[in-house]
Amino acid sequence: MSNFFLNTPANFNTNEKGLGDKLLYYGGVVTTLGSIMSLVGSTILYNEDIEETAFEENAPVTNRQLVEMQQQIALLQQKIDRLENQGQ
Repeated sequence: MSNFFLNTPANFNTNEKGLGDKLLYYGGVVTTLGSIMSLVGSTILYNEDIEETAFEENAPVTNRQLVEMQQQIALLQQKIDRLENQGQ
């Protein structure tokens, strides 16, 4: 095999960019902009989620939530009783 890839042709112009170089450059630009946009979007969503959570903590507990909590406590108590009975 010859040294084709090691030797540059005599008429090679380094100032002239090929189509591949342009596509690579603009692809990098688009990728960078996309990364910035996704970072900004995720930051906005994260802040909205934090604000909603803070609001929910200050909100009064509804009757439905109390009933659900009581059901969960009863279920947990049943599981604890079953585990205690298995140990005896």
